[in-house]
Amino acid sequence: MDFTIIPATEYKKPQKISKFSQGFNHTLQTLPTWRESELPTGNQNNIRNYYKLRNIWGDPPLVDINHDFVHETIAELIESTGNSTSTANRAISTVKKVLTLCARSGYLQGVPVIEKLKEGKRRRPSFYSKEQVDRLVQIAQGRGDDALAQAIELSAYSGLRQAECRRLHVDDIDWRNNIMLVGGTAATRTKGRNYREVPIHPRLTPLLKSRTGTDRGYHDIIFNEFPNQWNLHRRWKHVLRHMNKEDRTVTEQHYWKTLRNSFITWALDDGVPSMKVKGWAGHSSITVTEGYYSQNNSQDHDLMSQL
Repeated sequence: MDFTIIPATEYKKPQKISKFSQGFNHTLQTLPTWRESELPTGNQNNIRNYYKLRNIWGDPPLVDINHDFVHETIAELIESTGNSTSTANRAISTVKKVLTLCARSGYLQGVPVIEKLKEGKRRRPSFYSKEQVDRLVQIAQGRGDDALAQAIELSAYSGLRQAECRRLHVDDIDWRNNIMLVGGTAATRTKGRNYREVPIHPRLTPLLKSRTGTDRGYHDIIFNEFPNQWNLHRRWKHVLRHMNKEDRTVTEQHYWKTLRNSFITWALDDGVPSMKVKGWAGHSSITVTEGYYSQNNSQDHDLMSQL
């Protein structure tokens, strides 16, 4: 969607607004400070923020945007762009302003509390233990959501992003070489627009075998149970809330992306060369990869005990 500021006298207020793009355009057309700053002669920071967010979350319904959803998106944004905390906070401000003005205009019942990131040193990415991933899988299975359970397992043992899991096709699984081809086609290209090969973890073999059987077409999507990001997000929220009630080490800093973080952290802590992990994860820089080393892991304590 391209945004053009039209004369205020020509703008007609929509009867209904449901998507973020519609709310953003309404804010752009009616908020005086935005109208001035987002002209071609202005800084257009909010429009830039919109396109950054759209590349990650698409066009979510306004009612689905809350603190966790925004912060999960911002975490992916920081990883892919290397933006600073202050830059990320400006994107959060854009979201909050859109929600506030839509609520003021009667399109939303209320505005969720969305906190900004704390300024300072960037926090080391959170991750799950393998036991916690097992428990997340069990909770999803207990809810009768086997597809979500398998998607959790796939992300944790491959490092695929949620969009990459949803877009994975049958012919992206190369059984001859026992690898997954991530981002190999226009339909399945990765967030960084790069192609990578990820070895299939033995734990994923039964899962992928069952989803790439002879009854499936080569171009079929492996996880067709998740038509969009918000469908997966809603189902995942129930599992995460259940996990948080029984394990207080799982906090608001744990998202779906934390499954990917876990794969990267486990690989580094197990001694896999960082350049190899960088390739599997599809990171643009080795600096990003090395930021995933965990602190106070079992290897740290084993080394300390030898002193």
